[in-house]
Amino acid sequence: MEKQKIIHSNLQGIKPTILELKFNSRKLFRSGIHIIFWICAWLFFLFYYERYSEVNIYTIVASLVNLAVAIGTVYTFNYYLIPRFLLKERHIKFIAFSVIAIIIFIYLQLMLTVILFIKLLYTEQTLFPKMIDVVMLFFNLFFIVFIAISIKFYKRWTEKDHKSQVIQREKVEAELQMLKTQINPHFLFNTLNSIYVLALRNAEKTAETVLQLSDILDYILYKLNEPTVLFSDELHIIENYISLEKIRFADRVELNLKVEVNDKDLKIPPMLIIPFVENAFKHGVGKSMDKSWINIEIRDTDDFLNIDVGNSRKPGVQKSKSSGIGLENTIKRLNILYNNNYTFDKIETEYNYQIKLQLPKMKKL
Repeated sequence: MEKQKIIHSNLQGIKPTILELKFNSRKLFRSGIHIIFWICAWLFFLFYYERYSEVNIYTIVASLVNLAVAIGTVYTFNYYLIPRFLLKERHIKFIAFSVIAIIIFIYLQLMLTVILFIKLLYTEQTLFPKMIDVVMLFFNLFFIVFIAISIKFYKRWTEKDHKSQVIQREKVEAELQMLKTQINPHFLFNTLNSIYVLALRNAEKTAETVLQLSDILDYILYKLNEPTVLFSDELHIIENYISLEKIRFADRVELNLKVEVNDKDLKIPPMLIIPFVENAFKHGVGKSMDKSWINIEIRDTDDFLNIDVGNSRKPGVQKSKSSGIGLENTIKRLNILYNNNYTFDKIETEYNYQIKLQLPKMKKL
């Protein structure tokens, strides 16, 4: 026990270290990108001065003056004015402070340029005034500033878009899990009822039925979290469910299951068809003491999987408030999974109820 505690405490100490290393490496990478950008900006300014004169101490100093002003302007906007005022929709203050900041940086640029100009006069250099082009000087400066601010805006936009996608994906996954948990207990409850009825009638078949339920539970526990499963696996569970329900309703139901699926690699989301079969048993056969029927037909084409489930119904039976919950949740799940790219028809008469569902094959989505 003492040894386990030591190992556990050591592991706890390692985790923060790993996080710190990741944070530091990310920070170092960002700093490296900034340094590379500003080196490129300095070379850009240097090239501007080099066009008018040779590269010497004065052209280097002049380009560094531009670089210092550009750095000050960019970081003032990117890390103070934009996040504090513009992104918080305080537009008037942003405009006011931006104008003040621009005036200050233009003034600094002019003052530093004048100081350098005076210094050159004393050294009798011919670099100025030939190299001075005020319009181009400020154009170059604001060109660099514009690029730096645009890059920051693009980064903010991509991070926001990525965050939005992550939130949306988590929301969809959470909703799917909620819908699944609403369907499964309902399904399991009906299945347990079937086993209970069987145990009362014929204990010899209970073991076989429990095995079928075991298959269903195994499917729910280990397949339900997968995005898709083989249709053959889903069909196997449907057949198990039907077997259990036929034991429960005995001779009260005439069931016809017709499956014509030629695509052996066909995949579908798990537990997608069972709710319709379950609905037929619960709200068709389960509400009538007379002879009832259920017809299930599943077939595929090159592009679609067609599911047709119909059941008889007793005239005059009131529909319970909870009768459509499982079906309603399945439709919500279909909307999320297929993004409304499917066809669902419901046909109701006094004597029967039928659903027709056409799903695009997953590889065609």
